[in-house]
Amino acid sequence: MRRILCLLLALCCLLPVFACAEKPLTLLTADTEEEVNQFVLLPTDSVELPAPEAGKIRFISLNRKDPAFREISWRSENYNLTIKRDAKGNTYVADFTNMHSRAVYSMALSYLGIDVTPVMISEIAGSRDVRAPFDAVTSKLDNVERVEPYSHHFDTMVHNYLTNTSYSPVFCEIRKPDGALHTVLIVGYIPSTRGFIICDPAAPKLNAEYLHSYKMAWHVMRQAVLSSAFYDEFYESEVVSVHQWRLVED
Repeated sequence: MRRILCLLLALCCLLPVFACAEKPLTLLTADTEEEVNQFVLLPTDSVELPAPEAGKIRFISLNRKDPAFREISWRSENYNLTIKRDAKGNTYVADFTNMHSRAVYSMALSYLGIDVTPVMISEIAGSRDVRAPFDAVTSKLDNVERVEPYSHHFDTMVHNYLTNTSYSPVFCEIRKPDGALHTVLIVGYIPSTRGFIICDPAAPKLNAEYLHSYKMAWHVMRQAVLSSAFYDEFYESEVVSVHQWRLVED
């Protein structure tokens, strides 16, 4: 009897330890840029990209000045998205402003462990000109599908992502006040402010640092951006579309 009482007392002493034990940090529980960046894969090789890892974001940069930029993301034997040709056949450096969606699609799939770089989108579709939401590409991939947008709106997609690892982070296309389109990937949630942390392939520079993730918040109806680390650029940007992909069984 005495031994049983001693054992119960010992268990009671351990209860606070179990109660206070923190959940392991994952991208789904990360709520600061620093925590999110622990799950963002950046290139360590001067040429190659890291292989995708499920549960992490393989960052794709379209900012040529960003140390994380790799041309291999954008060129192959059949397609070179870093250049264009004019009417006379002369080549010039391509403007990446219309390539945000490719990079975000690639990052969203990388979270699911699927390897599709921006130039592979053209390889798979057989065309240089491929537009979001890239159904022509997704339909040729194994065990993945785009979530039906009519039954899954912004908040539902975020909820799916945060509660089910078979769902990708949320692809969000916005139209800035100047009319330019911009696409970001929603990868983190901040419960204290109900804001989000996004990955931005544009890798904007702030205080001499190229940011691969930063905070962004939307109005309660999710129709426009309320605030971000780049307030003047994104305030009142209109949400144009949201997309999400999920793994499916054979």
